[in-house]
Amino acid sequence: MKKKNLKSQTFFIYFLSVFIVCSSLSISYIYQDWQWFSRAGSLIVILGIYLTSSQIIENSHRLGQRRSAHKDGNFQRDWAQDKQEKILHPIRNHEEETWVMGKCGFNLLIIGTMIWGFGDLLSILF
Repeated sequence: MKKKNLKSQTFFIYFLSVFIVCSSLSISYIYQDWQWFSRAGSLIVILGIYLTSSQIIENSHRLGQRRSAHKDGNFQRDWAQDKQEKILHPIRNHEEETWVMGKCGFNLLIIGTMIWGFGDLLSILF
């Protein structure tokens, strides 16, 4: 994926997560049934899994490309050549963005699991 796609996709999933939390909170409050909020946690976990696994899929795809380019199995590169440094710089930025996307997915996994497990306990507060 391109860098712009990663950022927009991560932003969209965060926006969707906030929308799910707000919608489920309002439904739970209106109907006084906090299981709706708790169930929303499972949806957020699914979104977090998507973000996290997309990073794994992207890295696996790149590894497959590298292996097919170097059929002998060796990944030898001359890191000192200017031309290769220019090529590698954008790859490093893309890899950093991919890891950021995975970190965001991990955060959604934690938040969604907490809501999923303890979201119905908000009925005590309201």
